[in-house]
Amino acid sequence: MTSGVIQCVGDVTVSLDGAPLCSGVWTLVPVPEPFDITSADPVLLGQAFLVGFGLIATIAIAGWCCRTLLSMIR
Repeated sequence: MTSGVIQCVGDVTVSLDGAPLCSGVWTLVPVPEPFDITSADPVLLGQAFLVGFGLIATIAIAGWCCRTLLSMIR
């Protein structure tokens, strides 16, 4: 099932009864389907998790090293 939104190619005005009026042409623009977790690849999800974990671990280790170095200087 393909979903889409209606777009006005021109200016949109509202009539007295509340109906939208387009000075140009109404067109249907397709939009992507909503995200479905069942379509995700487990290998790619695992890699993304490891990259995120590695980034946070690197920052945490750098902070720990800086704290240790500063405490040794004091």
